[in-house]
Amino acid sequence: MLDSVLTKDHERIDAYLNDFLLSLSLKPDTDKLAFIVSSLRNHMFWEEEYLFPEIFEENKLRIQGLEAEHGAILKLLEEVKRLIFIDELEDAKKKTQAVMRVLKGHNEAEEGYIYLELDKLESQKQADLLLKEVEHASAPKDWVCKVLRTGSLK
Repeated sequence: MLDSVLTKDHERIDAYLNDFLLSLSLKPDTDKLAFIVSSLRNHMFWEEEYLFPEIFEENKLRIQGLEAEHGAILKLLEEVKRLIFIDELEDAKKKTQAVMRVLKGHNEAEEGYIYLELDKLESQKQADLLLKEVEHASAPKDWVCKVLRTGSLK
């Protein structure tokens, strides 16, 4: 269960990164970049604070390596932001491609081993860990529920 959810999240973030990279050829989509950074930070938070601790002892070196990569990925994305700010778009493209290369290997390591280990946890434990992610999720600031949005509740 966790493997499928986490892998789908990787795919979602990868798609946004591809779109962002394309935007660097025209007009950098800084909103998309901010969304990517937020998505990655949320994904990494869930892994580091809730998921990895569940299997840490048996996977200590692997997990420490993945956590180091988390830091490298976020630093690269900060550099992309800086390069956009100073209008160095070709360098921003190269750094974005570097992020994508690091993420490719990183995701393969997580999906090929760590997530499979998480899937060995009892189903109730996996459900509890999924709920931890839901606890930290938030609706967009401008979201309004359907009934209030349509005015059908009077």
